[in-house]
Amino acid sequence: MEITTTFRELQWGAEIQFPNSRGLSKSPHFVGGRYPCRSVAFVPRIIIDDFSGTAENFSILDPFMGSGTTAIEAVRRANSVHGVEVDPYARLIATVAARKDSQDEIQELESLVLEIGSKVDSQKPDKALLPELKNINYWFGETNFSELLKLKSAIFDATNEGMARDFLLAAFGDIIRACSKAERQSLKPYISKKYVKQPKPVLAEFLRIAPKYVQAVAQSSDHKCDGIIWEGQDATEFGTSKSIDLAITSPPYINAMDYTRCIKLESAWIGTADDAAIRAVRNAQLGESVRRHQVTDDEFISSIAIKHFGDLEAIDEVKFKTALAFFDDMKGNLRSVFNSLKAGGIYYIIIGNSKIRGIDVPTHLAIADIATELGYKWEKYFQYRIKDHRTSIPRGDRGGKIEFEHVLGLVKP
Repeated sequence: MEITTTFRELQWGAEIQFPNSRGLSKSPHFVGGRYPCRSVAFVPRIIIDDFSGTAENFSILDPFMGSGTTAIEAVRRANSVHGVEVDPYARLIATVAARKDSQDEIQELESLVLEIGSKVDSQKPDKALLPELKNINYWFGETNFSELLKLKSAIFDATNEGMARDFLLAAFGDIIRACSKAERQSLKPYISKKYVKQPKPVLAEFLRIAPKYVQAVAQSSDHKCDGIIWEGQDATEFGTSKSIDLAITSPPYINAMDYTRCIKLESAWIGTADDAAIRAVRNAQLGESVRRHQVTDDEFISSIAIKHFGDLEAIDEVKFKTALAFFDDMKGNLRSVFNSLKAGGIYYIIIGNSKIRGIDVPTHLAIADIATELGYKWEKYFQYRIKDHRTSIPRGDRGGKIEFEHVLGLVKP
C-alpha cells in the first residue's frame, strides 16, 4: 500500500504512517493519558490542519469526545469546539486538557501544587470525600488509602469548585492506579498474583505527576478558542448550539472493553461516579449488551448485518443482536451529526474492525452503508496501523488486538 503523510495526496484506501503517540507526553495529551483506548492524536491533527488551510472560521464537533483527543487538537485552530460524552470522568479530563488557561492561571496552578504538597502530612481527612464504590479497599493498602483521602481533602480545602479544582482532581485521578494494587499496564483494574506490583507512595506520585500536568497545559494561552462547548451526553441523539463545519470522532468498537470498569477506581476517587452512576454509564454505552433487547425492527440495519456478518447469527445470536444494537446506535449518531453539519460539512469517523466468535465484522463498510442511506457521500478513506496497544502483560493467544484503524470521510451534500 502507499505510505504517505500528505493528507491531500492520499489515495483511496492508502495506508498512512504516524509517529508513536508517546512523543506527545509534554503536550495537553498528557492530561488523563491513561484513559483507556485513546485515539491517535495525529489523525485529527492532519484533518484539522488540512481543513484550516481552506477555512478561516470554523467549528468542530466530536460526538464521542472521550478524554478529548480531538478537542486538544481542535482548540489550536477552530473558532469553537463542541463535544458529546457520556462519561463524567472523561468530560473532566477533556475539559481540563482543552481549556485555554492564562499565564496567571498557570502560575496559580503551580503554586497550588506546592501548597497542597506541603500540607498533606498534617491534613485532616474528610470522610465525606470517601469514594462511594463497593469494596474499594480491596485495591489499596491501608496506608495508601489513608494518604489518598488526605490528599483529596487537601485539594478540596485549598480550592473552590471550578477550574483549579478540576485541574487538581484530574492530576489526582492520574495517580490512583499507580498507588493501588491494580496492575498499571492492564487496562482493567486487575491485581496480578503472578506479576506482583509495588504501589507508589501517594504524595511522591502526586508531586511527580501534577507538575507535568502544569507543563502540559502551559502553552494553552495560545489556543484559538476557550475550550469545549458540551452539547449533551447521548451520542446517538443530540443537537448542537450552532451548525458544524467539521466532525471528527472515534466511536467505541462493537466488542469494546467495558470502559467504566477500566476507570472505576479513578472515577470513584475523584467523585464522578459511584456504583449507581457506573451502572448508568455502562448501560448507556454504544451498543452495550443491554441494548440488544431494545433494537427496533429496522429492516435496513438488519440487511446491513446480514450483508456484512450474517454468519454470526447462527453461531451466537446474542452477540449478533449486540452488533445490531451497535449499528442501530451508530445510525442514530450519523443522523444527529448529519443534522448538525452545515451543507458541505464533513464527518470523519475513525474505527477499527472487529472479530466476533471468529467472524470478521467490517465495521467501517457497514457504517459507510448506513451513512450513504442517510444522505452522506463517502468521499475519503485511508487507514493506519496501530502502534501502541498499551498493555504489557503477556496474554498468549487470548484476546484480539486490532491492527488497523480505518478513517472514513463522509460529506453532507
